[in-house]
Amino acid sequence: MRPLSLLLGSVLLSCSLVLPLPAQEVEPYQTLGVAFGWGAVNPTGGTGTAGDAADGGGSIHFGLDTEVRRSPYVSFYARVDADAAEVRQHLGLSGGVRFRPLRRGSVRPVAGLGIGLYWLEPKADVSAVLDRTFALRMEGNVAAEWYAVPGLRLFLEYRLIGSRYNAVTLEPGCTPIGACLFVSSEPVLHLAHSGWIGVRLALF
Repeated sequence: MRPLSLLLGSVLLSCSLVLPLPAQEVEPYQTLGVAFGWGAVNPTGGTGTAGDAADGGGSIHFGLDTEVRRSPYVSFYARVDADAAEVRQHLGLSGGVRFRPLRRGSVRPVAGLGIGLYWLEPKADVSAVLDRTFALRMEGNVAAEWYAVPGLRLFLEYRLIGSRYNAVTLEPGCTPIGACLFVSSEPVLHLAHSGWIGVRLALF
């Protein structure tokens, strides 16, 4: 019986070393996230105006979000973000749901969907020719989270935002910028692609 006991003990020990172990941290009920990103906003299709998309160049983004866990796999989130585009600053407020399908491993996938509002604020040098605009937006995101230590997660995220509002184009090489803008007569679908890096901290 002793050899059999030793054999069974060895098998159980091997399984415990090979099989992935669940994370040791206690899942937080609420988190606070801070992130920086880079991206651009571009109209899709024809705009009916001349020139290049005024905010088509890349710019830095900043975002804050809070998240409340509703189940082991589902969380609700609220988010505010802003960019530093050339002509209009895109200020965003949104809320949605995030899914975490895996419960093991130090790196885990995340996917989310949300809806929100854009506040498009013209920069000071074009405020005389452009009006402040508000528009609904839809967003989706995929990310990878690294559970660095209990209560702290680092993440990389790709975010896609879609919204309809009047397009603004800029005549290349023209100055001053306020005299070189063209605004579409009808709302146009705009897509914003951005990549993010950030951290989420457990609140409680």
